[in-house]
Amino acid sequence: MGPWLRGRAEGGRSAGLDPSVIPWLRARDVAVMGSDHPQYVAPGPAGLPPGAIHDFALVYLGLPLFDNCDLEALTDAAAGRRRWTFLLTAAPLPIRGGTGSPLNPIATF
Repeated sequence: MGPWLRGRAEGGRSAGLDPSVIPWLRARDVAVMGSDHPQYVAPGPAGLPPGAIHDFALVYLGLPLFDNCDLEALTDAAAGRRRWTFLLTAAPLPIRGGTGSPLNPIATF
């Protein structure tokens, strides 16, 4: 069907996880979620409010969310090394009262 027309592009839609994955995330004690797009689905699936998984992951699971990651570069680096595990380092800016920050995540293989 071609590339996904994302976000604010004319005719674009947001992509994200369905709320049905919440028990799966909790059962595996997932520590962080990252994607190449903001993790905010609007309108929400199955009549849920927009951003249901985003809000639940932050508030109830305590998961940091990394949006707009360059996952293609990470995939290429991992494939070139034939290694799929790595140390992720990402330090937010020390903004008093802040709820978000730009990051420079680093994968150390």
